[in-house]
Amino acid sequence: MQILRPVYQMSTSNKSFLNMHYFLKSRGIKNNRFMLTLYDTDLAGIDPHDPNLSGVMKQKVAREVARNYWYYLREVVRVKEDGNPRGVPYRLDRGALAYHFCTMYNMNVIFEMPRQTGKTTSAEVRFLYVYNFATTNSRIMFMHKDMKAAKENLQDIKDLRDMLPPYLQMSQEWSLVGNKKKKLPSRAETIQNPVTKNIIGTIPSARNALIAGNLLRGKTITLLWADEWAFIRFNDVIYSNGIPALNTAFRNAKVNGAPYGFVITSTAGILSTEEGQYAYKQVENATPFVEEMYDLPYQDLMNIIDSNMNSIFVHIKFDYKQLGLGEAWFADICRKMEFDMVRIRREILLEWIDQPENSPFDPNDIETLRGMVREPMRTLLLMNKYKFNIYSINGTMTRDNPAGLGIPLNTNNVPINPPIIGVDPSGGYKRDYSAISIIDSATTELIAELKCNYISPPDLARVVYLIVTTMMPNAVVNIERNGVA
Repeated sequence: MQILRPVYQMSTSNKSFLNMHYFLKSRGIKNNRFMLTLYDTDLAGIDPHDPNLSGVMKQKVAREVARNYWYYLREVVRVKEDGNPRGVPYRLDRGALAYHFCTMYNMNVIFEMPRQTGKTTSAEVRFLYVYNFATTNSRIMFMHKDMKAAKENLQDIKDLRDMLPPYLQMSQEWSLVGNKKKKLPSRAETIQNPVTKNIIGTIPSARNALIAGNLLRGKTITLLWADEWAFIRFNDVIYSNGIPALNTAFRNAKVNGAPYGFVITSTAGILSTEEGQYAYKQVENATPFVEEMYDLPYQDLMNIIDSNMNSIFVHIKFDYKQLGLGEAWFADICRKMEFDMVRIRREILLEWIDQPENSPFDPNDIETLRGMVREPMRTLLLMNKYKFNIYSINGTMTRDNPAGLGIPLNTNNVPINPPIIGVDPSGGYKRDYSAISIIDSATTELIAELKCNYISPPDLARVVYLIVTTMMPNAVVNIERNGVA
């Protein structure tokens, strides 16, 4: 019997989705099964690509896809793999999950992952879904550092569409407009869906600032994808001149319940270029994504984003370790890149760097420091806004038991060794960070830290008060005094 309320498809053959469920659960995330959502239980165990699927089951698949984005990602879409023309199931990892979660909520995102780990593919899979299933009469535009690359992204969309089951492709050349047949555009620069009437187009690159200022001005674009944004010349001019028109289109799409937003995907730029500097400023000002956001209701998520007065973007960033690739993968990619450490640091380690001749640091010292970087064992959103990273030191917190502070506690759950809290306030604007560092007074090892460039001084005081009163009442607090009355 069909169940109308959603269930969770634990029987899926796409193990990457199950792995993400188990990973989030191990991190203490309560909302850890949403990527396994299934509305029509008749589809459990059904292969949407089965050529012998009945007409009824095809209708069920189409209906499930239209209302369930996670089913489309998990069971339906196929992505390219060398030597396999039919494609393979889409693989979900921490970065891709964060990206799909945020774009489902129409957030403007800046998405960073190492090169060749699926960042562009994730964006393309999302845009194909919007184009074929999620809306009607919408305009989606792609831009890149040059027109050739933008066309290649559009061709990738066509290739992904061709790997959908035939009954979901909607790739016919003609459409009925009123009572007349109309031939739809399907060129290297533009395609139009015959059923939904959605259009995907490409935007050319700009040779000068004047052309850049006119690229988006006055355009009605409901979804904009800028790939390799940190390498698009005059990106500051493009953004400042285009955002008024984009905002109007986004508001209209929101009223009509259509997907909208500005998606930036990029590897780290070069800080000796103007476009790299501008993209880095946007990254620094953006609201950082943390996986604890999965547990928050929609309005709380919007409050977090709206509290950042410096940016409309959410910054999603996952390195190769967080993606589960490991040191063997890193060593192999370094060998293939001939140990070009400048490129490796930018494209693999996600470092926004200047050219090496301008750096006072020895590359070997930088590599040593990189090896000391640890991922937090747990992250909290203090006041439902501010990212507070907690690290396992020599105490009670492990991967299997993520609760606690990671330091020895007495029977009253008070740290045995009084922690030392150092607070460095800022004005709470632009790229001037306020920071909190907490160390174990016995070992001087780092317990926890908070860094934020949009927290106000009153909220910084509230956060310090919250940390002391709820976690470590015996802490010693040392606050730097900025300025003299």
